[in-house]
Amino acid sequence: MNRYLLKFEKSGQLRYTSHLDLLRLFRRTFKRVGIDLVYSQGFNPHPKMSFAQPLSLGYTSVGEYLEFETRMPYNEGFLVDSMNSSLPYGVKVLDCHVISDSRKTAASLVRWADYEVRLPEGHAFPTSQQLRDFVDQDVIPVSKRAKKGKETVEIDIKPMIDQLQTGIDDESQQVLTMKIRTGSESNLNPELLLASLFDFCGIPLEKYDPRIMRLELYREDGQPLSAE
Repeated sequence: MNRYLLKFEKSGQLRYTSHLDLLRLFRRTFKRVGIDLVYSQGFNPHPKMSFAQPLSLGYTSVGEYLEFETRMPYNEGFLVDSMNSSLPYGVKVLDCHVISDSRKTAASLVRWADYEVRLPEGHAFPTSQQLRDFVDQDVIPVSKRAKKGKETVEIDIKPMIDQLQTGIDDESQQVLTMKIRTGSESNLNPELLLASLFDFCGIPLEKYDPRIMRLELYREDGQPLSAE
């Protein structure tokens, strides 16, 4: 068995491609370029491949990960080049490397994620002082829908926020960056955090249509998912 972790970006119109459709896209691409994937056993075999953490519809990303297994070993550079030669515009493989058979699955290792948020021209984020006042609250309560049922529950998202700050990019545009809990054990939706932040500052976020990009996924030790 040969296990690989592939890092890719998702942009353009493909940001509206669902999790399942993206899996089908990669499956077809592996087949097109002749990569011999390992399939599960049983009545309905499927290729052993999975995303580390599904991306919300409409988000872009430069830090997505796909874990997969092959029947024979492949050169990592060959995998990157062959996949990029066949994938459509909007999905680009950035890196690929072998991972140990004994390593936990990528999905089980994810604990944190970096996001970058932009607003349409003419709109501004809360000030640095407002951000500090927001994160310095003893509790940051928000209401969210329960996993089962239609009722809402109140949770404290303060422990789920590691970093929250504004800055200026290379094009002199204001951006907001956040590092928040992500993964199967605990997960904070960036839009839930934004809604709470803007409500705290008295700013009507619904008019802004924020553009959200995921930058990286991290393990509990703070290292990127791709780190050895």
